[in-house]
Amino acid sequence: MHVPRIVMIVANDITNDTRVLKEAVALGKAGYQVTLLGVSASGRLAIDTIDSGRSGVVMIRLPGHFVLRDERNRRRRLRRGRRLFDVRPEGVEAARVAARLADLKAERGRATARRRAGQVGAAAHLAGVTRRSLRHRSLRLSQAAVSARAWLGETEANLATNFWQWWDTRLPGRSGLVRWRSVVPEADDYEAIFADLIDQLRPDALHAHDMHVIGVASRAAGRAALRGRSLKVVYDAHEYVPGLSQYGGRTPRMIAAWAQHEAEYIRTVDRVVTVSPAIARTLHKRHKLDREPTVVINSPELSERDSGITDIRATIGLPADVPLLVYSGGVTRARGVETAMEALPLLPGVHLAVVCVPHARTRPVDELRALGASLQIEDRVHYLDPVAPNDVIHFLRTADVGLIPILRYPSHEMALPNKVFEYTFAGLPVVTSDMPTLEEFVGKTGIGEVFEAENPDALALAVKTVLQDPEPYRERAADPGLRDEMSWETQAGHLRDLYAELVGAPPVLEDVVPRLVLGPNGSKAAKAWFEDIDGAEIIRRPLTLADLDSVTHVLMEDWQSVLGSDDLIADLPLLAAARIKHAVVVYGRVDRQDIRRRMRAYDGTVFVTDRVIADAVEGSVWLPPANEGAKVLRDFLAG
Repeated sequence: MHVPRIVMIVANDITNDTRVLKEAVALGKAGYQVTLLGVSASGRLAIDTIDSGRSGVVMIRLPGHFVLRDERNRRRRLRRGRRLFDVRPEGVEAARVAARLADLKAERGRATARRRAGQVGAAAHLAGVTRRSLRHRSLRLSQAAVSARAWLGETEANLATNFWQWWDTRLPGRSGLVRWRSVVPEADDYEAIFADLIDQLRPDALHAHDMHVIGVASRAAGRAALRGRSLKVVYDAHEYVPGLSQYGGRTPRMIAAWAQHEAEYIRTVDRVVTVSPAIARTLHKRHKLDREPTVVINSPELSERDSGITDIRATIGLPADVPLLVYSGGVTRARGVETAMEALPLLPGVHLAVVCVPHARTRPVDELRALGASLQIEDRVHYLDPVAPNDVIHFLRTADVGLIPILRYPSHEMALPNKVFEYTFAGLPVVTSDMPTLEEFVGKTGIGEVFEAENPDALALAVKTVLQDPEPYRERAADPGLRDEMSWETQAGHLRDLYAELVGAPPVLEDVVPRLVLGPNGSKAAKAWFEDIDGAEIIRRPLTLADLDSVTHVLMEDWQSVLGSDDLIADLPLLAAARIKHAVVVYGRVDRQDIRRRMRAYDGTVFVTDRVIADAVEGSVWLPPANEGAKVLRDFLAG
């Protein structure tokens, strides 16, 4: 009975990527064997399980070494730091010349004093005066040269800054002038991070989240074909890449490079998934795909979970009769929160809560605080840290209006952001800027009002319209048909249908009979343990990946790999993805410090056969001989 294996890859540490997590869990609950691969933020291998049991989703975050990206950054710094005029740090040359002039002035004073005292003759004094005059003129010329070099250096630096700003924001916006391998070489760094493990996992389908890893997925399918295997690739376009908003390091040049990278590989994948009908239509037309991408909207689950958290109004300490607007999401210039701030002076008595993702201690949030102070509305604006994704709807429900003031970028014009559904499911009327897809959705459903982007007066008018009579908007937001159609449960069904078509429906799970394998040395001590354990096997060879299909538990001897790796840590992602519970058994009396160090790196169950070591090393488990040891291993199998 083969359970289709799905590997999802994403170019972040997964933790806060709710779309990735929800899709993985939806497929895992459907019966597929899902493994999530991301990049570890800590730089260390991390393995976790979402949900329990053999059908749970395994999340593996791999250490990322961005060699090509770092080299690009190094070369970029060198290239942009080149100057014709080598100007020393400000003031160095001026200070040197000033010190020489001070010496010269003191020398002139001493010479004058000696002449008055009759210690030197007129001719000698005149010669000294001539000599000092020449030195003084030379130093004055040096001063002028320093000033000239400083001016030339400053002028050159300003010209260089203006040139690179022009280069970053204007000329390279044309994709024909961009080569993605040189502009975003991290796309190839992801290949080095993920490729080997993807090949070892032998998935039936590979799901590439966002444009960063579409190339990794496409190449993996090509390698699988060389080995005679079929690997289906699904590309999940989270945004419309050519129209991404510009801020920070996301310049037109970088956006054009990622769009070029996406365009190079998108026609090699088997299916495309995206987040809104407008993006689906555009991708279909732009890339001449053989079918329109499947739409899986970023919406919340229909079933509400009340975890007992305090709602937003109680968190702020705001009475129920005070109007409260809320913006919940990332805080960047492109999100347009400034428009809402500028509208607040036109809305006397109205408060604004900004739920800041990732938190309320970022530079953009500090800029909002400064804006609030300049507008004299700081007492009516509240900055909050986000709550857990499953708590968002319950947290927001006591606000009066949900805001989506995003600015006009092509990606925003086609977006249906998650917050529109969070607001709707929380029962809030929505006030959104006039992005076409959002305007169409709000107009069709009647859940709110639309205003002209970046127009505080228009935003204030839309808010006043809603606050005058909010009940009709709330009633339409509560419509069962709308909520069911837009719920994550319905959206997850679209994703499951796609995979059933692509790799087949998963079989009905049967009860799994535990099978324990011990190796690679095959210690004689294990024979007494295994006599009373059904299906237990001692091996004296490295296991192959095919062997893992029938194994449920592995006992590794004396820190040695069971898969033939140089280090058993390299086995852990493969064992985790195969849903194999594993432990290490250490024989004899060993160095205590060494076993503590190895246990920290392994972070799993460690059995020791020496009672003294078990008592001395916290976290280790004594594995006694014969029947007593067999009982401990049976508990390990049942756990």
